Amino acid sequence: MKGFIITATLVFFVSASLPAALPREGAAEASSVSPRPIRTKAVISGLEDKSFHSLPPVLVELSDLPASAAVWVEVVRGQVGDRPVVGRTIESKFYLRRRGIGILSVPGIHKACRTGGAYTLMVKMSDRRGTVVLSRTSFELFPQQVVRR
Repeated sequence: MKGFIITATLVFFVSASLPAALPREGAAEASSVSPRPIRTKAVISGLEDKSFHSLPPVLVELSDLPASAAVWVEVVRGQVGDRPVVGRTIESKFYLRRRGIGILSVPGIHKACRTGGAYTLMVKMSDRRGTVVLSRTSFELFPQQVVRR
């Protein structure tokens, strides 16, 4: 019980001081420092046709890849355009990663896209500067209907 009272008191003081620490509306100034542009490029190959009955093998070619960066692939049902969205992370494996170049295989796309419809595949990278979407492509899957006799 004593631990609960101490925890509750601590939570009260932290939550009470939080609004005072946040900037007031209109008080935030724009930073004069512009973020360094991302030079890393990702080219998605295999989904160029945009319409499929069964999904082909998908590869991602990366260039100017920072050594400490994490790269992964996400898929979202539907077309997302340029709006920020979090998708379902799918299995991907590096075949090659050295000297800023990487080739990523995406075998998990077959598990994530089993039903027909529109999908968007995104390649994301996270490093010390944050997380960015390097590339995205939308496609449609029209699985062939199996006729039972």
